[in-house]
Amino acid sequence: MIPGEVKEFFSSQFGKSLLVKGKPGTGKTTFVFGILDEVCSEGNCVYISPRIDKSSEYGKYPWIEGDFNNNEDFLRMLASRIKVIWESSESKPIIVVDSIDSLSIATTRSANWEDNKFELERLLFDFSRKVNADLIMITEQTGVTSLDYLVDGVVSLEIRDISDNDIRKVNLLKIRGVELSQSRYPFTLDGGKFNSFKPFTVSYPEQTQVPQPLPDPIESKISTGIRDFDAILGGGYQKGSFNLFEITSGVGDSFYSLLLPTFINHLNMGRGLLSMPTEGTSVETEKRMIFPFTGDNHFHGQFVGFEIRDLKGRIPTYIEPFSGNVYKDMDVFHKAKNEMMRQYGSPILDYMGLDSMEYNYGWENIGSIIGQMASITKTTENVVLAVTKHGQRITETVAHMATTHWKFENVDKTLVMYGVVPKTGIFAVQMEFVHGYPQVRLTPMK
Repeated sequence: MIPGEVKEFFSSQFGKSLLVKGKPGTGKTTFVFGILDEVCSEGNCVYISPRIDKSSEYGKYPWIEGDFNNNEDFLRMLASRIKVIWESSESKPIIVVDSIDSLSIATTRSANWEDNKFELERLLFDFSRKVNADLIMITEQTGVTSLDYLVDGVVSLEIRDISDNDIRKVNLLKIRGVELSQSRYPFTLDGGKFNSFKPFTVSYPEQTQVPQPLPDPIESKISTGIRDFDAILGGGYQKGSFNLFEITSGVGDSFYSLLLPTFINHLNMGRGLLSMPTEGTSVETEKRMIFPFTGDNHFHGQFVGFEIRDLKGRIPTYIEPFSGNVYKDMDVFHKAKNEMMRQYGSPILDYMGLDSMEYNYGWENIGSIIGQMASITKTTENVVLAVTKHGQRITETVAHMATTHWKFENVDKTLVMYGVVPKTGIFAVQMEFVHGYPQVRLTPMK
C-alpha cells in the first residue's frame, strides 16, 4: 500500500511528474511498482529500465526494448508506444524510467553521460507534458538538482537505524496539489511488496463479538491471543515467565493494543487475570476495553483489578482497593491471587503497571518486591506482564530479571515493537476489528 497522498497525486486528469530518489537498496524500484499496482490497472504504463532484465518479476508491465543509440531514437520508440496506449485505453499513460542515470548512459556513446542526462531529462519532461502522461523517474543521486524544481513531486527513500535495527522511510518532499497529512511514512518490503503504514489508531466497532479463544500452541506456553506474536515467541508466553514491556516517549497508551488480545484470550480460556493498571488508566477503563469481548461469564470472578481507593465510596466487586501502604497492598494482592488460583488454577496472568507502582510507592521501595515476585513466578506456571514507561528508574533493575523484554516506539505515528530479549527485528503493530473483536497483526519491517 502506497501513501494515500501519492495515490491522490496521480489521480489528476492531467499528467504529473514524480522524481524518486534514494541510495542503492532503499527500495525505489519496489516503491514505483507499488504505485503501478495501484494506478496502472489497464496496462496504460510503459516501463523503461536498461539495468533490469525483462524476465524478472517486473516484466509483467509493458516494456520498451531495443538499443538506444541516442535520445532521438529512444523518444521515437517511446512515442510509438504512447500512441498505442492512447488508442486502446481511456486512461492517461504512465512512463517509468528506472533509472534516469542508467538510461542516460544507454543513450549516449560519450563518456560524459551526465551532460546527456540533463538533455534527456528536459526531453522526457517536455514529451510527457505534450502527450498528457504521468512521468516517474528514479535516480540514485540524493542531492538537490535542477530536476527537483521542474517536477511536480519529489519522494526520497532512506534507511534509518533504531537500536541496531534498520527501518525504511519514505519522505514526501514535494507533492504539488495534494494536502499532506504527514510527510514521512515507515514502510516494509516484506514479501517483496512495498507496504507503508497509516498512523496507528484504534476504533471500536458498534457491534462487538466474543471471539473463540486461541488454544495454547504448546503445553509449556500460553497463547498471547495473537497468532503473529505466538509465532515470534515460539508458541506464546513461557509458563513461569516475567515479561517486560518498555514504553518509550510518544507511544502513549497505544501499546495496550498488544496486551488487550492476551487479556481477552486468557479470560475466554477460563483463566484468572489480575491487573494493576498503568498510570493514567483505571480499572474501570480496563473493564470497558475488555468486557465487550468476554461478557459476564468470563469477566466477573476471573478478573480482579487493584488501585488505591477511598474505602468510603462504593467499590465494584471486581476491584480490590489499595491503601497506599506498599506492604499492606502487596498483602491484599497476594491474598486475592491465592484465592484466584484456588478457584481457577494455573496459569494466572498478572498485569503490572510499574509506573503507577513507582509513583505510588517510590522506586526504592518496589525493587525488592518486584524482584521477589519475578523469582517466585519462575517457580510456577503463572505469567507476569510488566510495563515500564520512558524515564522510570526501575526499568534497568527489572530488565535484568525479565524472561523477555520488548520495546515500543512511535515512528512517524506508526506503532512499532522489537525484542531486546530475545533480540528481534522491528515489527509494525496494527489493530483491526473486521470480525467484531480486536485482532493484531505484526508485520516485519524488512
